[in-house]
Amino acid sequence: MSLRRTSSPAAWARRLPHDDADELSWLLFHQEDVLSLAQARRHLSSKAIRHRLATGRWRQVHRAVLVAHNGPVSAGQLRWVAVLAAGPQAILGGLTAAQAGGLQGFPGRPVHVLLPAACRRGSLPPGVLAHRTATLTDRDVLAVGQPRRTMPARSIVDAAQWAGTDREARAIVAAAFQQRLVAADDLHRIVDQLPRVLVAN
Repeated sequence: MSLRRTSSPAAWARRLPHDDADELSWLLFHQEDVLSLAQARRHLSSKAIRHRLATGRWRQVHRAVLVAHNGPVSAGQLRWVAVLAAGPQAILGGLTAAQAGGLQGFPGRPVHVLLPAACRRGSLPPGVLAHRTATLTDRDVLAVGQPRRTMPARSIVDAAQWAGTDREARAIVAAAFQQRLVAADDLHRIVDQLPRVLVAN
């Protein structure tokens, strides 16, 4: 599928590449100027990648993830860094997914990613926390938008479970209702389907 058709609504708010732009340009547009080393190698030679890094045009923010600029890394780019570093089965989860969906009033770090229980992963960048679950249905994953993330109700329930204190958990749930991101029925459905504890590692 063409990257031009799969870019997220947030990405389309950025400047579109020219119609004759190459696939790398569209990939960077689609992924907010973040790409994995493997993706870079599909489009560029090792020498070309090294040149971009050596001249400061690009930066290596993780052993397997590059940013195609030398400025500050935005919140959206941090999310891309997290999922690309965690692997192809990783999706944004918990508070991070909720924030990507509009939740306000909470810190943006750490970045939470969700992985299938049996999924293997490599090292993660500082500030990224991986959680594993054996319960993740198609209904729990947002069908549009990138990076992939859990639906609002699943995000809020996970965020509450992963909160450091009961007070923080209650604040997250209350904010989700006040900001009209979730409905009570959706939360109850998620609570009923999930085990009581998800393990972070």
